[in-house]
Amino acid sequence: MEYYNKNKFANFPKKPVKTFQDLEVYQQALAANVFVVNFIVRSASEVAPVFDKRSPGDKKKISAGDSNEKLRTTSEAGRSTSGNVGTGTAEDIKKVILNTLANCACSIPHLIAEAHSFRFGTQKECLILLERVMLNCNKMVVYLDQTRDICATGLEVEKFEELQKKYMLIRRKVLNLQRSWQKYMGMPAGEKIIRDVRL
Repeated sequence: MEYYNKNKFANFPKKPVKTFQDLEVYQQALAANVFVVNFIVRSASEVAPVFDKRSPGDKKKISAGDSNEKLRTTSEAGRSTSGNVGTGTAEDIKKVILNTLANCACSIPHLIAEAHSFRFGTQKECLILLERVMLNCNKMVVYLDQTRDICATGLEVEKFEELQKKYMLIRRKVLNLQRSWQKYMGMPAGEKIIRDVRL
């Protein structure tokens, strides 16, 4: 009699988690972070260089230590151009979007590592940090939408949609991780984790 495996996938036990680097959700978040920084942020900064809108006579050499002068001249440059949103130019807005995108993408693996460390100490702190990871995954979807629609990256729309799906998958896996840690800690499933905590 021939053995027929009804399950299409082999049942391999998962590798034991010894450090936060062994967590699958950390590995996926780090891979998404690398893609965001290396491909999206770099391609957007290469495709759309920042142009100085001031006339050549108004340009001054700004030393690294003269931050007040630098702030004053950039705000003057923002006021002198037409089509501004608020006080910043369109290029300033693109810079802000790309910086927030990169910062949020970089924060997710860090928060997962912190949550893994807090798991062995103050246990509710680790669950709160996992809530922040899920919040940042939602923010990443918004930032990717803004980057796709506002910044000229030169990447296909499918890349953004694929990355958004990846962040939603990471969010779901973090929720499952949070539930399993909650079960491991002996907390009831319906217990409120966050009470008056600012995320």
